[in-house]
Amino acid sequence: MTVPVYLVAGFLGSGKTTLMKRLLEHLNARGEKPLVLMNEFGESNIDNELLEGSQAQMRELIDGCICCTSKTELTKTLYDIVANDKPSSILMEATGLADPVEILDICTLPNLLDKLQLRTIVSVVDVNRWGKVAQAEALMKRQARFADIVLLNKTDLVDAAVSDRVESEVRKLNARASLHRTQRAELDMAGILDAGGTEVINDDKDHSHCDHEHDHCEHTGDGHAHHKHEHSHDHYLSLTLRPHGTADKARFNDFLNAGLPGLLRMKGFVQVQGVEPQAIVQWTGGDWEMIPRPEVLKPKPDVLVFIGEELDHKLIRARLEATGLHFHDEGGHHHHDHAHEHAHHHEH
Repeated sequence: MTVPVYLVAGFLGSGKTTLMKRLLEHLNARGEKPLVLMNEFGESNIDNELLEGSQAQMRELIDGCICCTSKTELTKTLYDIVANDKPSSILMEATGLADPVEILDICTLPNLLDKLQLRTIVSVVDVNRWGKVAQAEALMKRQARFADIVLLNKTDLVDAAVSDRVESEVRKLNARASLHRTQRAELDMAGILDAGGTEVINDDKDHSHCDHEHDHCEHTGDGHAHHKHEHSHDHYLSLTLRPHGTADKARFNDFLNAGLPGLLRMKGFVQVQGVEPQAIVQWTGGDWEMIPRPEVLKPKPDVLVFIGEELDHKLIRARLEATGLHFHDEGGHHHHDHAHEHAHHHEH
């Protein structure tokens, strides 16, 4: 089973801790014992306050907040958690500076892809401080832009005109998220925990042989995903596709050069003519590299992960098919492959 991850983002003092506490209480009431992954970022009393009276394991990133911790460090921590702690879910607090895209990038690394699923990104916006903290403005906007759910919190501290202005500014940044005006982060917690996401069920495999320091993890990747009903026009924040066949090298180069609307990152393993025995692909902001998989790396299932804004599922598949790759569809569905696709998408 993959472990669902709930990411709570927001600036210091916005109400994240209150929201985390409410989410924990709700999960406990369901009989779950989630794991809380916290930052230590000058709010040292929060841990005790948060966990007081709740059934949860606690992990901290020792060298500070998730944002400044190296990707390797967070990857190892998450790997260790899913391998050893085996929690029912993970609540991850992305304090202050953490960018949701970075977290999503880590959760979709090859050695975590089949073990974790970033289910929902919740952003807590302090309506009283929105637009007033110059040094944090770009980050606050990114946290709002990539969220599935935005809490416009502390509305009791401002008049309605301020809340209206903040709401319209957030809506311009993010047309997909559900927006909620809240006081003390009060909201239906089930709505947050059950929102969006795709339930992915993987065959239980022994992960003890995985070398998690270098992303070497050999699995057949034949898990089964159960999708909620999705419309073909749905747009995604991340999309994991498992292509079959071999791409024509010149056409695949053209695909990488052209990029995709809204694409921020792409990575994966894929069969490309002349790049033997398997191509490793990395794409970031228009720059890309494609190298043959070194012999020291065992064969990987072919997989491509896309991260970006408003990714168009059908367009991506069509462009990949134009390179010579194909997808196995099941059950007559013409636009997705139930067994092999996993998307982080937004419900309207």
